[in-house]
Amino acid sequence: MKLRIPLISLLLLSLNPLVAQACSEGHHRSLAYIRRDNNRCEGLLDSHDATSTISLISFSTSNLNSYPNTLKIEVPGTGNRQPNIEVQSFYRNYRLDQLNSKSGSSGFSFPLNTDVLKKSGVGISNLRATAYITRDSAFLYFPVILGQPSDRYEFVLYSPRRTTFSTLEIRSQGQVLFSNPRQTPQRGQIRFAWEYGNAPAGTYELYIVDGEGKERTFRFQHDPNWL
Repeated sequence: MKLRIPLISLLLLSLNPLVAQACSEGHHRSLAYIRRDNNRCEGLLDSHDATSTISLISFSTSNLNSYPNTLKIEVPGTGNRQPNIEVQSFYRNYRLDQLNSKSGSSGFSFPLNTDVLKKSGVGISNLRATAYITRDSAFLYFPVILGQPSDRYEFVLYSPRRTTFSTLEIRSQGQVLFSNPRQTPQRGQIRFAWEYGNAPAGTYELYIVDGEGKERTFRFQHDPNWL
């Protein structure tokens, strides 16, 4: 049976690489999801049918409490490979993607005019952001820096149905660095923060086991020199 949930969920819940959504030209004052300034697709989406699975919908860091006029979105560490950058909010079905980001010595960055975010009423605490490249036929995530980084990463998982997480860990080289199991069934957005402290540069794993015993691993990169 299909669930009627926002299109944004359809985009986030797929295990396959995301397919670019129709993004046509439109009036710049519109809040609809359109091509803007010929460098991004941004705006509010309608609802569509979606299937269900647990997904990582945010891996980011920020010290902002409100929007500047221009929000710097940065993804470090991907080298010459431009990452797939997605910023969204369930609150208003807001989506930002297909960014023409620029490469620099510290990674890829994009200066976002925040007019649409402000007019849509999407608070910065409601923004979810991911960036990834495909390596070895799987997603490898990189932190999205919104404005300036803080001393922690925010992770957000999305579960379309109520479930427990008997295991929710961050691992490195077989060692558990962080554990935060959830024994109370939850659905929707499951948020937690990890203070990375002195964690060295490398590839890490967010490892989860849900209430049905299904395992998922999300690989991500961390380097303290990026932050």
